[in-house]
Amino acid sequence: MRDINFGFKAIEHRFEVLGGHPEIITDNNKIDIARLFIDKYGVTYVGHPRMENLIYLNHIQPKDYLNGAQEAEAFEQKEYIKLHQSTLRKVDVFANLLERAIQNTLTTNSKWHQIYGVSPQGLFEYAQSNWLFQVIGWIITLILGAVLGKLILP
Repeated sequence: MRDINFGFKAIEHRFEVLGGHPEIITDNNKIDIARLFIDKYGVTYVGHPRMENLIYLNHIQPKDYLNGAQEAEAFEQKEYIKLHQSTLRKVDVFANLLERAIQNTLTTNSKWHQIYGVSPQGLFEYAQSNWLFQVIGWIITLILGAVLGKLILP
């Protein structure tokens, strides 16, 4: 959304060309989802074009989705309904991707150490998000509890 050709500036300009007067949102009130994903998953979390690749990796239906070239073509052909449907689909995809990121179910190309790091805190967070490590931790806790119970209570 930082790109002048495809980002907020392009949307503002397109709206002005169509005769509107855009409401300007200051940069500190904008959320850059791509930057958030890079911060969370690392630079190589998905190849370009990122949104299309995330759609594919996460098995999201691309119904009505148009890429940049297809949108330009639809605009030239005055197919405004297609553009509108594509915009609605992209908003739905953004919401879907954000929800998955929040729930830690977003599929990316990142390895666990790129997401969590190799610090003790990172390893702990990874173990908390992985069901297998949770089961192993539960079993270890059960065994320790039984052993300590036998030692403390004769």
